[in-house]
Amino acid sequence: MVKLSGHTLPESLKSDFRPKHDISGSVTVAVVFHPWNLGAVEAENKPMTREEFLKDHGVPDDVWRLFREWVTREGMIIERETAFVFWLRGTFDTAAKTFGLEFLESGDRFAPSNEPSVPGFVAPWIAGIVGLDNVASLYPSLRYPRHTEELANQGQGFFPQDIKTAYQFPVNLNGTGVTVGILEFSNGYSDSDLQAFWSAFNVPTPSLTFVSVDGTPNDGGTQAYDMEATLDVEWATALAPGANFVVYEASAGSTDQSFATSVLNALEYAIYDTENNPTILSISYGVAEFRFAPAVLRAWDSMIAQGTSFGITTLVASGDQGAYGRRTPGGSHLHVDGPAACPHAVAVGGTHLVLNPNGSIAEETGWTDVDNNGASGGGISQVFPVPNYQNHIALPLKPGYRLGRGVPDVALNADPNTGYAVAFQGSWTVVGGTSAAAPAWAAILALVTQARQQSNLTTPGFVQPLLYDMGGTPVFRDIVQGNNNYGGLVGYSCTVGWDAVTGWGSPVVGRLVAEWI
Repeated sequence: MVKLSGHTLPESLKSDFRPKHDISGSVTVAVVFHPWNLGAVEAENKPMTREEFLKDHGVPDDVWRLFREWVTREGMIIERETAFVFWLRGTFDTAAKTFGLEFLESGDRFAPSNEPSVPGFVAPWIAGIVGLDNVASLYPSLRYPRHTEELANQGQGFFPQDIKTAYQFPVNLNGTGVTVGILEFSNGYSDSDLQAFWSAFNVPTPSLTFVSVDGTPNDGGTQAYDMEATLDVEWATALAPGANFVVYEASAGSTDQSFATSVLNALEYAIYDTENNPTILSISYGVAEFRFAPAVLRAWDSMIAQGTSFGITTLVASGDQGAYGRRTPGGSHLHVDGPAACPHAVAVGGTHLVLNPNGSIAEETGWTDVDNNGASGGGISQVFPVPNYQNHIALPLKPGYRLGRGVPDVALNADPNTGYAVAFQGSWTVVGGTSAAAPAWAAILALVTQARQQSNLTTPGFVQPLLYDMGGTPVFRDIVQGNNNYGGLVGYSCTVGWDAVTGWGSPVVGRLVAEWI
């Protein structure tokens, strides 16, 4: 047996945990395999069909078969086998014996005290085992304004046309022929809210499909936390109304299914959805990466990377807590959020945007904290190394931290004090956060994709090398003022070029489209 690394949590998150007494309960785990020679696919960066990918980069049949036989002998139930994942269920006792684990618990939370072990023949193929803990909770990346003096439209917030004008959206593109997937977790929306929004801003009723990944229903936008799905859908559809939109709904996690498992499930479903065939995915959720076992983050990234091989780009909100790490029994520290830290995802940070009377940009700075109401998530990953596309930039290094993948990659308005108008539960409100910036960028990439399709060009899912080649050019509005200090911790400052507050900055969409074709 071979021990796998990266499946245990920091001791600070387990200080009140004790050995699990009731081991008869059920647990779901996903054993995620990584593709063979994925680097070759990235180097070519041309979309493949799923069939081509599985044929050339799939797990060898004998490894797959032997693993199936092993987990069955050990008593785990195989719920399903997908392209690169074994979805397993069993009691905690069976899972512990299968993988050589001891489980700890504190209330409804559980986590392993040691690393799992697997047979040697399969160890090199495993990206990570997801679901061995349920410590991380779900946090949508949205905020409400506390200062209204800079809100657009007499305090009503930005309207879709304001954003289109400010960021210079081409008038001849609307996303036609492109499918955008929006991943939601136990967050629903009301059709009447959407209709009110579309009607108010003359948005043609878009194509919108709801898909339940795991049986989680659309609750109709009746809960306060449903603001997330409502914001995502209203603004993505308003900025690219000609696109097809698919909402992939999954559970936010439960006592026997972690949020980490739900994210993996939703990602896999969307990426291998051959009925709707999304080419862009948007995620507005996350939490500090140290709350996830590193293997979970690697497994997510492996799935996102598979998507890039099919021409699918995944965008993730970088978070709303600046460079600040959530308090734990061990104190506070700088962090980036997961899944935004995944190097195959495009991490979207936030800015503070003020317009001139003619709609042009008067001021745009990094989203900086005012009255403890959030700042653009950003910093340096302590899980992922520096990706090749960031090798040529000067990443900031703080004392006591390792150099790694820098977050975010790009940005857009996110400050709630310069927030967005949203129709929610029958009334109007203003919302901000990188939750707004991520679906807005998804809409922007829908326009890029439409333009490329019109020019008979494919769209590479792994867009970071292209974005970083464009960095520092007029494609981006370089943000040079602001910081993401938060919670009493000094974070990072906006600088010329890439920075850990706004990445390369906000887009000049017309130039972005022109450069991409």
